[in-house]
Formats: sequence, C-alpha cells, structure tokens
Amino acid sequence: MKTNFILTLAAALALLSSPGCKKPDEGVLPPVSKTPAVTCVQGEAGSVLRGEAVQVNITNIAETTEVTVKFGKEKTLTQKGPGIVSYAFTTEGLKTVSVTMEPAEVAKTSWKITVEKLETLQSLAQRLRLDPKLCLVMCHRANSSDWTIPENSLPAIEKCVADKIDIVENDVYTTKDGFLVVSHDGNINRETTGSGEIKNLTLAQIKSVNLKDRNGKATEYKMLTLDEYLDACKGRIYVNIDIGDRIASVTEVVQTVARKGMTQQVLVYCNTDAKIKEAFKADPDCNVYCYVTGSQVSALVSGGKEGCVYWTQCGYNPTVPEASASGSVDSSKKPTSASTVASAVAAGTLLSVNAIYTLNTSGFYPRNFTVAQVNDIMKTFPACQCIHVDTGAECRKALKDAGYHVTGE
Repeated sequence: MKTNFILTLAAALALLSSPGCKKPDEGVLPPVSKTPAVTCVQGEAGSVLRGEAVQVNITNIAETTEVTVKFGKEKTLTQKGPGIVSYAFTTEGLKTVSVTMEPAEVAKTSWKITVEKLETLQSLAQRLRLDPKLCLVMCHRANSSDWTIPENSLPAIEKCVADKIDIVENDVYTTKDGFLVVSHDGNINRETTGSGEIKNLTLAQIKSVNLKDRNGKATEYKMLTLDEYLDACKGRIYVNIDIGDRIASVTEVVQTVARKGMTQQVLVYCNTDAKIKEAFKADPDCNVYCYVTGSQVSALVSGGKEGCVYWTQCGYNPTVPEASASGSVDSSKKPTSASTVASAVAAGTLLSVNAIYTLNTSGFYPRNFTVAQVNDIMKTFPACQCIHVDTGAECRKALKDAGYHVTGE
C-alpha cells in the first residue's frame, strides 16, 4: 500500500512539472483585449430639447489617444483617453455629431440628431427668472375656446401647439388592467359615449367608446393612454401631469416620463409631501409641481437636486366685474393668502396661478379671457409667471395686450 502511494505522488509531481501544465497558483491569464467603442446616448436619429446635453461615450482606448468630437457647427471638443464628452445645443434643427481619433483606434463615427425647438424646463426656468414680465400659459385639460374639440385629445394637443400654448395640463388614472389613461374624471360618463369607473374598466373597454366634444357631441376620437399623450407632445409642448387626487401611481407616472426621455419637458403635480417624496425617489431628476403650502414647498425644495424646476401653484378667485356679474364664480375656491405665496416664492419656486374659477351649468368654462382679468391676477399675485386657464389663445393675447411678455415672440 505504501509503495502505491509513493508511485501515485511521484506521477502527480511529474505531471505538474511538465511543460504543458501550470501549477494552480502560478501566474494569471493574459488580459483579454477590448475593442475600442464609441456610443451616443441619443443614438442614430434621436432627438433632444434645446439645452439638453448630447453625450458621447468613448471606451477601451489608450490614455494617449486624442479624441475630437464635433457637435455640428456649434462646438468642437477634444480630450485624451476614454470618457464622456457632452454638449447642449443652443439652436434647433438636424445636427451631425461626429467622432475622430488620433491615432485612429476607431473609424470615424457619426450620428444624426434632431434638436427640437422646445428648450429644457431648466433653461426655461432660467429665462423666467431673468425676465419677471415673461408669463407662460397653461391649458387646463388641453382645452381651448373651440368647444368642438374633446378635452385631453389629440386634436386638443394640436390646437394648443398651433395657439403657441406653453403647457398642457392633464390628469391620469389607472385602468383595471393596469394602463395609465388621460382623463379629468375618475369615470368616463361625461367625457365619452360610454360609462363606468376607469378603475373598473379595461383599456379595451375604454377604447371601444368615443370621446365627446365639450358640447356633449360624440366624436371619432378615443381616450388616450399616457404613452400616446406624451408621444403627441414630445418635443413640441410642455406637459403638467396632475396626480394630485388621482388614483394613478406616482412612481408609474414618473417612470413613464423617464422612459419616454421627457423628464426635461414634464412637470408632475403632487398635492402631498408623501407624493413629492415618492416622485423624487422614483426619479431624482424629475420636475415636481405642487401647491404653495409650507410643508409641500419644504418637501419640494429639500427633495429636489440641482437643475430641478421648483414650480408651485396658488388658488385665485377673480374680483373683476365681468367674472362676478355672471354669478358663476365658484365661491368655494378661496384665494391663497399673499403671505403663503410670498413664502413659496422666497423659497425659490416659480409661481403659477390657477385661474380656472368659473363654471356654467354644463360644467365647462368660459370662452374668453381679458386684459382686466390678467391685471387682476398680477395685482393679486405680482410674482405670477404662469396662468392656468381653459382659453389659452385668449389668455395669451390678453397678456400681450396688458404689456406682458409671452414665449415665441
């Protein structure tokens, strides 16, 4: 038995010492060569807003390699070695982003990227802060003075874009089978030819009926999913998604916006501290919009990061004669106190005034907006830089006639 053990050990030692066999603790495998790579986050035929960074990522090249990245005719940047090269275009249009190297470790690479006319919310906020006379117009439910257009519909969005409205507002609910749909009401009774609570209906059931116009007449249009709504707005108009009292998940809404690449185009309205915190947890880069109450403003400013847009909304009831003469002023909508608004503005938030304050018997809103109403709002809330209305074109004209600045002029 002892002899066999000695022979076995000798054979094992001979095998380990042979040229073709390496001892387990001897040396390491040679490094695997990596192929140099150049990628663009936006990709071929992608799109960005004006002021949104285009990123080119260069990997697996020597530290001594000189990289040149041309961002159209606007900017040429150079660096040595791997890394990210980024630039935010200041002009709109179709741009060519190209990369060359010396020595040429990677063949010349280029992409075509569309820079939209719309700028980022961050850039827009900077302009608002520099020009206190600049005032935006936000359209409630994407409405206009044309009552033949259903609210929150594709033609409603097109009308707002044509009227140079800055922001469209919409509300979001979740269907029985988990889809996010755009609807002001929790049921489809008023807005469509069907009936029922959205939470109890599938998307297919909702799509089987048609939207009504604001006169209550059936149209050919269907209720939109949030994805469809955002697709129609992308690169063209800002969006304010109201998930204040709605049953949609804050996280799902915020993540949908991020998935669409529209974080710098969308405000998410949250009406509680908890929802504000949930929004920032879902996406730290999201732009949250809230009411001017102290606790909400605190959650907003403390929860956001550099570059987030801090936007707050206050309530308003008119004192102008033409609004009260009709007897349609909603007396339950009390104006927000000046001190509350002043505190929110002092905290660094931009102020939007909700001027949706009158109702007629059918539940819809007036078809006009006047200079007197603009002046009344500005007298009550001098820091106002956005008015939330149903008649956007009329509000925009009234702002201009009252001596205020509007975008696109």
